[in-house]
Amino acid sequence: MDFETWARAHTPRLLRVATLLTGRRAEAEDLVQDVLLVTYQRWESIAAMERPWAYVVRTLTNRHLANARSNGRELRRMRLHALTEISCMPEELGFEPDLAAALAGLGPRQRAVLLLRHVDDISDDDIAAALRCSVATVRSQASRALALLRSALTPASTSAESRQP
Repeated sequence: MDFETWARAHTPRLLRVATLLTGRRAEAEDLVQDVLLVTYQRWESIAAMERPWAYVVRTLTNRHLANARSNGRELRRMRLHALTEISCMPEELGFEPDLAAALAGLGPRQRAVLLLRHVDDISDDDIAAALRCSVATVRSQASRALALLRSALTPASTSAESRQP
């Protein structure tokens, strides 16, 4: 398959994954554009791979995490304004505003693991390859992220009632 055919078929899904990772449509579009450029430049070797999609998702995820690390201070500032910064997510992706805000409160790696795993249905093996970590790390990150989401989404009165003897 040539690059143009592959890109036309996979760009919508890449954009969805990037939007899930970044939380902002404009940033996701920039991320996908960068990754498609890199993919185009290396297309012959990528097309010959057993799983080109997994490689491109790994590239997308790595680029997102590198951007998040290099923009650490900016990322912390954005979290303070999470509800306005990710306002596109509930409408575009069907997330409730509370869930979108809770996702924005996760670290970029935890958010990546959860969204790739549960929303885009990517296997733990492929997520581990994308993040260059072990499958056990993917599972522990997912477990911690789910625990944080549960605590963020559980009403205070319900959690207080459940602690009473």
